[in-house]
Amino acid sequence: MHTDLAFLDDHYGMKKKRVAFMMCVTEGRAGAEEDIKKMKKWFRTFKFTLLGDCRNPGQETLMQQLRQFRDIINLSNEEISCCLITLMSHGKANGYILDKDNREISLDGIFSLFNNKTCPKLQGKPKIFIIQACRGEQRDYGTLVAGGKPVEPDTWSRPKLPTVSDYFIVYSSQRDHIAVRDENTGSEMISAMDEVFSEHGTQWHIGDLFTKVNSKMIQRDFHLEGEEESVKVTIVMESTLTKALYLSAD
Repeated sequence: MHTDLAFLDDHYGMKKKRVAFMMCVTEGRAGAEEDIKKMKKWFRTFKFTLLGDCRNPGQETLMQQLRQFRDIINLSNEEISCCLITLMSHGKANGYILDKDNREISLDGIFSLFNNKTCPKLQGKPKIFIIQACRGEQRDYGTLVAGGKPVEPDTWSRPKLPTVSDYFIVYSSQRDHIAVRDENTGSEMISAMDEVFSEHGTQWHIGDLFTKVNSKMIQRDFHLEGEEESVKVTIVMESTLTKALYLSAD
């Protein structure tokens, strides 16, 4: 018998409150203030209420503020349509971002704060994570272009959700690779987001929007200080969304 989870329409409802959390390490990250300006514009444009604005935190402070943000959501009397968490800092391989003192913070630990068990208020609601950070030290110097049905269980059971669902995670580089940032204009992914979302943000599904962001990114050559050869960067999207996510109001 097929279990109806009541989430069978084809896109997420976005008429209710949208909430956001932003963390940015600005120390030692020239151009980071530009990222903050662009993200705040993004929040205003797409009607996200910024409930947490964390600058240059230590490891414990960041996790404490994220838990407080999660608890505000869980205890809210309002229905919440969507949650957005933006994390901008240095990062390293194996799924870590770094705090202001270069101490490791596990991204999996952050993601787990908002799953269907720990954040039941967001069950069936989209949870967007934008991670602007290196994921390692590798460089991609590019390569030449060649030639220029649902399961039907045998018995009925109580409707359940997987522990993790409805996540959309965007990384500013592929695994083990660097991300790029301009000291004057800010991070290249955030700049490309600003361009794409300004033009198409109310019309396209979020996956299509970030695909366009990626298209812009791979067309560019980035020059690192002290290195002769330019590098290429591609963003990475991971999704457990169950519906199309449009940021325009229904």
